[in-house]
Amino acid sequence: MVKDWRADNAEGLRGQPLRFKQWKKARENWDHDHCAGCWAKFAEYDGPEFLKEGYATTEAYPQGVDYAWVCESCFRDLIGELGWYEVK
Repeated sequence: MVKDWRADNAEGLRGQPLRFKQWKKARENWDHDHCAGCWAKFAEYDGPEFLKEGYATTEAYPQGVDYAWVCESCFRDLIGELGWYEVK
């Protein structure tokens, strides 16, 4: 079995609880984030290439809430391999 390259990228999030939510910039001069797996872009800009919602780290993550983001596709495809679980 070939390991998914996205899992290598997102390895630092192994076992983390993730929360589905709308993306918002972390501070005024922040304009985007990337999916930890595939590097898709989360941003408030208009256009089909920009994601508006996804899975974000929670207070359980050492760097904190909303520090890292995962797109819906990567979450669905990698949840088993990386041991993620969704929290409300």
